[in-house]
Amino acid sequence: MRSPARTFSLLIAAGAAASAAQAQDYSNTLGVPGLTGSYTVGFEMYDDGTGPSMYTTGQFSIPGATGGSNIARWDGSAWQPVGGGLIGSYSNAIKAFNGDLIAAGYFDSANGVAGSAKLARWDGTEWHSMDAQSEIFLNSFWDLEVYDDGMTGEQLYIAGNYGDLNGNTALDHIAKWDGTTYSEVGGTIGGAVPLIVLDLLASDFNGSNLLYAGGRFLTIGGVSALNVAVWDGTAWDDLDGGLSRTSGFAQVLHMTSWDDGSGPALYVGGRFNLAAGNPISTNIAKWDGTSWSSMGSGFDADVHELVAFDDGSGEALYALGSFSMVGSRPAAGIAKWNGSDWEAVGDGADNTVFGGGVFDYGEGPALVLGGSFTNAGGMSSSKVGAILAADTCPADINGDGSLDFFDVSAFLAAFAAEEPAADFNGDGSYDFFDVSDFLGAFSAGC
Repeated sequence: MRSPARTFSLLIAAGAAASAAQAQDYSNTLGVPGLTGSYTVGFEMYDDGTGPSMYTTGQFSIPGATGGSNIARWDGSAWQPVGGGLIGSYSNAIKAFNGDLIAAGYFDSANGVAGSAKLARWDGTEWHSMDAQSEIFLNSFWDLEVYDDGMTGEQLYIAGNYGDLNGNTALDHIAKWDGTTYSEVGGTIGGAVPLIVLDLLASDFNGSNLLYAGGRFLTIGGVSALNVAVWDGTAWDDLDGGLSRTSGFAQVLHMTSWDDGSGPALYVGGRFNLAAGNPISTNIAKWDGTSWSSMGSGFDADVHELVAFDDGSGEALYALGSFSMVGSRPAAGIAKWNGSDWEAVGDGADNTVFGGGVFDYGEGPALVLGGSFTNAGGMSSSKVGAILAADTCPADINGDGSLDFFDVSAFLAAFAAEEPAADFNGDGSYDFFDVSDFLGAFSAGC
């Protein structure tokens, strides 16, 4: 039985401790020395036969490595070359497909292999041509997605601003590859804007197996669709008038599906401020399968990527991009949705964050960040960094992600009732040492 005096003393001591929220835990393990050059943009897990590893692509070199440009593999402690690298300007996307890793972009070749310009296949040992015949100067590839239309099985869908594939000029901007043959996907895009398909997403968020395409276009497959459209395996359709901008050209840069608690939906980032011709939150929007809605205050510059990640306080949607403000509040390239608006994530990054994804590269589940930055979270981190999932804080007794009076109250109740939550040192007894450990954790913010 705990004495009232002891309980009162504990309450006073805990009340005097500073209430604290768990800090966002950045890591620069991937970024020191990191990668040199311009940027990283895409990530993918791929097993070359020796176990899964995280790969990244973009426009960079690996410090100390020979022939390791534009693509790299994390071996658990350092970045390593991938078969001599992608020789030339840059790469935009990598995707695992049929046991291989596919790279797409604007490079001259993969390690000098003939016919591997701009689109190449890594089998875990060496690079191969995909017979894209894409050496035309203007051709470039921007995204890859694996999608099963329910009729032909999984195929690789290829997005970009290319004018032909495998010598076929009917295959432009979006096409698919079954591992041997390229074919069209319901026609091409059109309009009076610089035409390009920038992002593809396979999703069944609304109960149907669909492929979404985003970029800069006014029509697709002959259907009017402003910068975003959906493919059901047979035909293209628009999304209630699509996304546009009051001045200048609009573009969709990235899409993801996520459930914020009110049901699964499609979340879209890019450069726009109109949906179905009506004002919407700048550069970010939500599609519920029927209509568009705003997402808080919006951003002052492009949103390049959207990623769902649980940092230890519950899964949330993160926005990555070139923005510096959310509404009137600073947010340097990284922002988190709190259920009603966007908020800054620590110090953010000192330059554009182009891509990201959730991977465990050796430090537990992490939101891996890629871009042109040299500092992320207040730490030196060259072109790649990470936000780690925080360890569970034992002093957060009620599990709401913050430390406050309610945790003190919950601890006191557990301590008085001799419940396991109050046995801080795990010795099976409830005494001064448990109180001391709780106060220490509470004061330090875990």
